[in-house]
Amino acid sequence: MPTHSTSSPQDLSALVHKKERLYHAVMLAFSAVVYGSLALMVVNVPATGGVVLGYGVLFALLFFMMHGLMLGNVRGNGVRVTATQFPTLHATVARHAEALGLKKAPDVFLLQAGGLLNAFATRFLGRDFVVLYSDVLAMAEKEGQAVVGWIIAHELAHVRRGHLRRRWMIMPGRLIPYLGAAYSRACEYTCDRFAAHCQPDGAVDGLLALAAGPELYRRVDAREFAEQVQTEGGFWVRRAELLASHPTLPKRVAAVIAAGANVPAYSPVHADAPAWLTSA
Repeated sequence: MPTHSTSSPQDLSALVHKKERLYHAVMLAFSAVVYGSLALMVVNVPATGGVVLGYGVLFALLFFMMHGLMLGNVRGNGVRVTATQFPTLHATVARHAEALGLKKAPDVFLLQAGGLLNAFATRFLGRDFVVLYSDVLAMAEKEGQAVVGWIIAHELAHVRRGHLRRRWMIMPGRLIPYLGAAYSRACEYTCDRFAAHCQPDGAVDGLLALAAGPELYRRVDAREFAEQVQTEGGFWVRRAELLASHPTLPKRVAAVIAAGANVPAYSPVHADAPAWLTSA
């Protein structure tokens, strides 16, 4: 299988997790009712409506300021990835952005985070950003670029799907117990699939590295790890997952394999992953 792929919008739409659209529609409908009710309250009961609206505006301003300060720290201290600063990574970003149909690639910053293997996408004042923790790139320097390529494609997929752009539209929907977390997990499955489509040789390794770390992930049997859900389930595990924004890592490994990700030679895995492993 090739190390990367180009796609049409039709190809990508088939990769969207089936529950993402459902959960988004429910949250959007609920949010529309909340926003509409607030508007009617402001018009018909100005005193009460004004207080509620005031608290809402205050919360929004507080969130805006905290988000701006966080991003200011990233831009002030991180290394911006350019054609001359980490050119290989810059080329990877450009290639995957094009494959995902993005008109403009987000600004990418490299940030030291004390050994954490992670990355995230965010949006502020109409601009999209991807922040990559430096240990991910350090791992790529030793193990190859496939893992970092998959991680970058995953974050770009959040931009492509509009997960950052429309979060305010569905914010009230997160008041519904468990629904907000379920929607986030479905979005993660979608982005894992998009990324596996762009970089099929980095998906399993990337997830195993998140589970076992950059030094030990090659010693993990991916098939056994995926089947771990059966032995390490139970009430508390399921309760924890219901509240989590991300699916458990064994489920994500099974899902990307089912979506066509390459299986590392050191960790033979069958592609016929059970359906229960890929439920949101």
